[in-house]
Parts: sequence; C-alpha cells; structure tokens
Amino acid sequence: MTAAAPSVLFCAAAGPRVGFGHLVRGAVLARALGAVPRVVLRASADAARAAVAMGWTVERLSSVLTSANEPALMVVDDPCAHHAARWIRRARQRGIPVAVVRDLGLLNLRADLTIDGSITMRPGSAPADLQGPDFAILDPSLADRRAAAAGRDGSRIVVALGGGAYVRAMGVELADAIARRAPNAVVEVAPGFVAGRLPALGPRGRWIPAGRLHASLATAGVAVVAGGLTLYEACALAAPSVAVAVTPAQRLTTRAFADAGAIVDASAPSRARTISRAAAAVARLIAAPAEAAALGHAGGAIVDGRGAIRVADRLRQLGATRLAGGCDHAA
Repeated sequence: MTAAAPSVLFCAAAGPRVGFGHLVRGAVLARALGAVPRVVLRASADAARAAVAMGWTVERLSSVLTSANEPALMVVDDPCAHHAARWIRRARQRGIPVAVVRDLGLLNLRADLTIDGSITMRPGSAPADLQGPDFAILDPSLADRRAAAAGRDGSRIVVALGGGAYVRAMGVELADAIARRAPNAVVEVAPGFVAGRLPALGPRGRWIPAGRLHASLATAGVAVVAGGLTLYEACALAAPSVAVAVTPAQRLTTRAFADAGAIVDASAPSRARTISRAAAAVARLIAAPAEAAALGHAGGAIVDGRGAIRVADRLRQLGATRLAGGCDHAA
C-alpha cells in the first residue's frame, strides 16, 4: 500500500538575481512526494507570477499556519540564512517538522533534516544529514531519459545557464562565440524563467521551447551550463559539458566537477574571457567525440538522477513524526 502524501509547505526564494533553482527543486520534491505544490515565496511580483506559471500555488505564511491549512511538514530552500532561520522559527513555534535544503554547506541552521546534494562544500562546513550528489534533487525522469537515449548529435550545442537575469544576454554572447568557433553547429539556448521578449539569435541559433530543455540536453553533442542546478541535470543525462560559473559560489562546484574529470571548467575572472574559453572548449569537444563521451560518462557516474526519490523517502518519514506526536531530529 502506497503511503499517503504528506501535506507540505515549501518556503523558497526566487528571482532574477537568486535564480529559480530553489523553486525547481521544490517542484521536483512535491511531485516525488505526490504533494500539492504550495509555496511561501520570497520574491518579486514578476517572480511570483513565474512561480504560478510553473504550477505553484503561492501562499501567505500567516494564512497557511491555521488549524485548517497547517502543513505536516515545511521544506525551506532559501540561500539567505536570515530568512531561512525566520521560517524555521515559525515552523518550530507551531511544532511542525522542518527540512532545510542548502548548497555547498553554506547554511548551518538547526532543522529536523538538512539536505545538501552538492559535490563539494565550503571549507570548514559541517555535512548535512543527507550529503552529496546521491541526494541532488533532480527530476527522476532524467535517469530514465538517459537510459533510453539513442545517441547524441555532435553538431547540436545546448546553452543552459539557469533561470536568472544573466541567462539571456550571456546566452546570446555564448551562442555567437560558439558559432564563430564552430560554424556548422546549431546552438540551442534555454531562455530561463525571466519574463520579457527574447533577443535575436544568429542564423544557426534557436531558443529552446518551454519544457524541452531536458530533451535537448539528452541528445546534444555538448552542453554549456552554469554551476548550479543545470550542471547536475546535464551530468545526470551524461551530457558532455562545459561549465561557466556565473556567481563566485559556483566556482566551488565547477572546480570539483572538473577535478573529477566530469566537465570542462571554462570559468575565468572576466565574462569576456569566460565566453572565449567556453567557445574554444566546445569546438575542441566537437572535434574530439571520444573525449566528449568520456566527460559525459564521468558526469553520469557522479550524479545518477535518483536523489529526489531518496530525499522524498526521508521527508515522508519526517512528516509522519507530527502525526505520531513527535518532532525529534531525523538524522
């Protein structure tokens, strides 16, 4: 008999600067749990509209924490320690078990369960209860898609830099630079979640339609990704990948994957240099399919794509503690 889905409230940040990966992870967990996707959001009005378009019901915390609507479990995914701590405090005041999703060991907050699917951590950080890529929260269909993949088109390049404001301008620059280095390549660019008109791409460039990114990554010859969620998705799909860190914290991730032989790290101190290095790396991998395939294999060995299933199992256990009248630490 399948266990009943717990009533879960997600608390997350999203927007052009912080990106949309926190919302994406929450949506993956909600599906894995079979839960209604409800979120209290720290975001602008535009980001809240994007969340609704993604299928979220955006709630007010004061309205949810009532006897009728109170959740059995809260999941906090916000990189700001101040805001994350505030949500944890509100959960504890109501006796609600709370799980925290973090990256790179950057949050050290007391919760009933901590989850960090990062490949590495900031020096001096304490490991989470669930630590490492085995707990990277990704759509489980990625693993199935990888297993069913028929092959890769070496002339197709995917540029997927996440969902923030930098995606479109930098994506266009990367597409142009790749086209100059590899004039026969078709460059597909993921537009992210920020609203607004898409800028023009070159004659061999095209924007990836909504909902098609994973299909594109599964069959592309090479992917160019940032150092966040999309890097883990590309590895789960065994996509030969070139990574560019778009925030300082992402350098920890891109270096760790590169040290493991799973990607080419094209990150550089300047944006122009980063784009030049990324385009050169793409051209080299197009010309060296065996090297590209080895990168994809190494990435797939690190990230198997089943982390959300493992995390959801632990969240179900944690959510049941309230029904049993307890709220002890789950580790």
